[in-house]
Amino acid sequence: MDRIAFRELLLRYAGGTATTDEKVLIDHWYELLYNNDLPALKQDELDEIEQEMWTYIEKEGIIPGNAPLVSIDHNKQRKRLYYISAAAVVIALAITSWAVFSNKPKAFSYEQSRQQKHLLESINNTLAPQRIALNDGSYVILQPFSKIAFSNFDSISREVYLEGEAFFQVAKDANRPFFVYTNELVTKVLGTSFDVQAFPNDNNIKVLVHTGKVTVYQRKKDESEQQLARSNATIITPNQQVLFNRQQASIIKSISTQPQVVYTPVNKNKDRLVFTDAPASDVFMSIQRSYGITIVYDEELLSHCSFTGAFTNETFYERIGLVCKAIEASYEQADGQVIITGHDCEK
Repeated sequence: MDRIAFRELLLRYAGGTATTDEKVLIDHWYELLYNNDLPALKQDELDEIEQEMWTYIEKEGIIPGNAPLVSIDHNKQRKRLYYISAAAVVIALAITSWAVFSNKPKAFSYEQSRQQKHLLESINNTLAPQRIALNDGSYVILQPFSKIAFSNFDSISREVYLEGEAFFQVAKDANRPFFVYTNELVTKVLGTSFDVQAFPNDNNIKVLVHTGKVTVYQRKKDESEQQLARSNATIITPNQQVLFNRQQASIIKSISTQPQVVYTPVNKNKDRLVFTDAPASDVFMSIQRSYGITIVYDEELLSHCSFTGAFTNETFYERIGLVCKAIEASYEQADGQVIITGHDCEK
C-alpha cells in the first residue's frame, strides 16, 4: 500500500464504504498511534491525523496482517470516526484541488516539442550554472537542473525551448527574432539580455529583463487565439518583470525586486548624485534615467518641492523613499512603474 491508496482507504472509512477488514485495519492503526487518547481537534490540524498515521505506518513497517489486532471500544470507535471523517474531508479537498490542477490538459510540453521538432538538447544536472553557446552568437547560462532544446537556427527565426531557469544574452538580428518557449509562455526578443524561470512544478513563470526590450504572451494552439495573444503581448523593459500564474492563467507586470543601474551618464553633471535644493522632479528624473524605470508624478504639483541630499550605495527603492520622505510624499508601484503621490510644498 502506498500513500495514495492509504488516503483512499481513509475516505472509504469516513464514507461508510470500507469493507469490514478495512475498518478493522483503520481502527487498529489508530489505536497503535494514539493509544486510545483522541487528540484535540483544531481546524488547521485535521490533516495531521492522516499524516501522523501514515508516518507511523511507514516507520513501523506495518502492513495488513503483520500485527495482532487490538480490541476496539465502540464508544471510542464512534468518536474516532468523527476525527477521521473530519480529516478525510480536508484530504478529499486537497486531493480534488491537486487533481484539477495536475490533470488539466496542457496544450504544450517541453518534451513533446523537443521530440516533434527533433531538437538538440543541453541538460544541466550539476550544481553550477553552465554556459552554452548558440550558433548565432547568442549564449545561454543554464541554471542547475534545467534544460534547453534548440536547432541550428535557420534564416527566418531563432527558437529555444526551456524547462527550468536560464539567462539569455541574445545577439542582435533585426531580421530574425529570437523566441524562448516554455509550456505556457512565449518570450520574443530581437537582441537583449533577460532571465526566464519556468520550473515545471512552480506555480509561476517569471521573465526578467536586464537590457533591451522583450514581449511576452501566452502560447495557444488555436491560430486565431494565438494571434490575439500576440496582439495583446506584454512589453517589458530593463528592471521590469512579468509573473505568469499557471492556475489563473494571468500575466502581471511589475518592477524587479532588486533593480540595477542600467545607465551611467557620460556627463556626470547631467545626472548628479548630490543635490542641493534641487526640484523634486529633477531628482525623480535622474533616478528614472539611471534605472530605466518610469516614475509618474504631477510635475506641477511638485514644482515647489525640493530635495537636498546625496545618493551613494542606496538601492532604487531606498532612493525613491528618501525623496518621498523629504517632500512628504508616498509611492507605490503599478504595471512596472512607480507612482508618486504628493502635495504642493508651498501650501
